[in-house]
Amino acid sequence: MAERVQQALYRRWRPQRFSEVVGQEYTVQTLKNAVAQGRLHHAYLFAGPRGTGKTSVARILAKAVNCENPQEGEPCNECPTCQRIGRGISLDVIEIDGASNRGIDQIRQLREEVNFVPAETRYKVYIIDEVHMLTNEAFNALLKTLEEPPRRVIFIFATTEPHKLPPTVASRCQAFEFKNIPPELIEGKLKEICAAEGVKASPGALEAIARRAKGSLRDAEVLLEQLASYRGGGEIGEEDLLQVLGLPSEEMVVAFLGSISAGDSRQALETIASLSEGGKDPELFLESVVELCRDLIVTRLGGAQDERSSYLVKTNDQELIELSGRLLELKRELRFSLDKRIMLEVGTLRIIAALKGTGGEKAESLPREAGPPVPDNPQPERAAALTGRENDDNRWQRMLETIKQERVAVYAFLAEGRPALQKDRLRIEYAPDYWFHKESLEKPQNRSFLEEMVNKFFGDLKVEISFGSNPVKKDNPQTDQLRRKVELIKRSFHGKLIG
Repeated sequence: MAERVQQALYRRWRPQRFSEVVGQEYTVQTLKNAVAQGRLHHAYLFAGPRGTGKTSVARILAKAVNCENPQEGEPCNECPTCQRIGRGISLDVIEIDGASNRGIDQIRQLREEVNFVPAETRYKVYIIDEVHMLTNEAFNALLKTLEEPPRRVIFIFATTEPHKLPPTVASRCQAFEFKNIPPELIEGKLKEICAAEGVKASPGALEAIARRAKGSLRDAEVLLEQLASYRGGGEIGEEDLLQVLGLPSEEMVVAFLGSISAGDSRQALETIASLSEGGKDPELFLESVVELCRDLIVTRLGGAQDERSSYLVKTNDQELIELSGRLLELKRELRFSLDKRIMLEVGTLRIIAALKGTGGEKAESLPREAGPPVPDNPQPERAAALTGRENDDNRWQRMLETIKQERVAVYAFLAEGRPALQKDRLRIEYAPDYWFHKESLEKPQNRSFLEEMVNKFFGDLKVEISFGSNPVKKDNPQTDQLRRKVELIKRSFHGKLIG
């Protein structure tokens, strides 16, 4: 005989009484009082994030209003009615998935059935999950029933997107907002489950699971069961969470944020390369970086200290807030990117360049070696600008802004360079550590675009891209190693990948 499939952990630990619901004190107390006092409403709306207890509370309410031996608004869970509802076999408690039964035909059938008296209980209860998925026609048909509700019928609507419900429907319901469950409450529940189920887990692992669940107790329970299976009876450690979910370590996240604040492009790209080599998801990694940035901001605004702040070169609150905003913008871009690694690399370089100021700190002073270049036969519009002796710094800045709008990758490479004007050329110098930027800018299509921009803003000058006084040789072993590790940004020209 085949072995019976064991019930999932989150189902075994689904609350059966109002008092067992975690993190929704106001809602459960109000409902419990309503049941105890007989002040029931014909329609309830449970709105909130997934995994916060909406359908569980709906089932508890269905039991409580029909329980044969209620206890101060709580179901006894022992009478035949509670037992049938708990096992999902009651004829009078009907659960409907709004996503699968969203059409008008299903709602018309409901309207016909709703007029029949309950078969075995006091109240017939309809629980419609994800009710926002119903069509407009279905909502209109349902509205007629809500306007003139039959006696002994209760509707309970659950949704993660209450704003999608027609106001005419929502206004006829008694609404309850389910909130994200605080991590400390989730962690406490996980400890209780571990003790009862014989699961071994370190405090750090439970804390990490609770944080990762983002307010969803169900997600935390699912993750705990997954990790318990992965460990096969051994103790769950925090590193197991990183391994199973492909999450980066906190050390990697902190180091990456520190390299951005320090303007260390090389170290930031090296971290991204290590991330890729380890098979980590760039989107999840950036999400962790954003969360760290947010934690540091909240800690600072609260007047407390976070030891992770010591890794940041820039400690100004405003700079950290600006960095957080730029990371969030990159996170949105990454979501729709076909090549997330390349987008993360280019976006990181762009953030570093922006935090140093438009065009980078190195471009603030544009050294002159032989006066303003005036070509022999300039174009009329260029000649006007040149004879007007426009400040070279301003022209450089305007050129960078134009490049930023047209090709942000070229802008990120160029912003780390130090420009210098000569009689017949514009030389762009890089420090030895910026070989990545120099080589990327020298690629044919990037260089051609740059020469076109220089010609537009400075006249007919040659463009020279070089290292400073200590150039890095091509056969430098360190350069070769970094090139292999970082793998550069692969032929990113104007948003296209060239094979």
